[in-house]
Amino acid sequence: MKFSDLKSLSDVMTALPDEKSAANLLFNEGLIKNNVNCSKCGNPMQLRSRANGYEWRCRSSKSKDCSSESIRHGSFFARTKLTLLQAIKVIVLWKQKNSAKQISKEVGISEQTVCDWRNFLREICTSIELSYGKLGGIDRTTGRVAKILVPLLQASVDKNSIVYSDERKSYSQLKHYFSEHCTVCHKIQFVNIVGSRRVCTNGVEAMGSRLKAPFKSGKGTRQTLLDSYISEFFVRENEKDDFFSKVLDEMKSKVI
Repeated sequence: MKFSDLKSLSDVMTALPDEKSAANLLFNEGLIKNNVNCSKCGNPMQLRSRANGYEWRCRSSKSKDCSSESIRHGSFFARTKLTLLQAIKVIVLWKQKNSAKQISKEVGISEQTVCDWRNFLREICTSIELSYGKLGGIDRTTGRVAKILVPLLQASVDKNSIVYSDERKSYSQLKHYFSEHCTVCHKIQFVNIVGSRRVCTNGVEAMGSRLKAPFKSGKGTRQTLLDSYISEFFVRENEKDDFFSKVLDEMKSKVI
């Protein structure tokens, strides 16, 4: 079974009964290294089975180790003390959008540890989002006044485009910058018929609601984490059914 085939906690518990099976999955997926050279002598290290999993070991003699190293080293999993099986459970539950409280209860770890892990995973989403080009990046500008909105739209929207919006005052000059600007007044209607066009902004309004939902259910978040939450949202929206596979591919790219 592939990591991306694990759709639920039940799948994880069925496919991965112990730490060794979890390690084997990560080896096979390329999420942890399957060969390592000794940092002291440079010779290839051997994989050693331990009671709680595996480790890399280089022997200088039959009775003495030259060096040993965690199988997590050089991978996304190097930053945590969770077992590999616990880590896989957290990732799958996060993919399902479970709350920190739910993940904590299911995996048997503290909510603080879950929060740390969700931060790690959102960092992965930020890396993915940056590859999209137009979405993401540093120096996000806030505010909805015309002097902020118009340059942002000009940078991302072709001048020959037809722009739909509500009747917010700051949008009133858009007709001077684009082929056409059609509006809908939500105080009167949700769809404005303009010739053969149905001017409606419900789609983007719904996206805004989906973006805000995690913050409302979690009673807000720290300002410093806001960008990473937005990154996660956009990657989920953009990748859809491929979201989990994309996250795993990005994790794989971090293996050094």
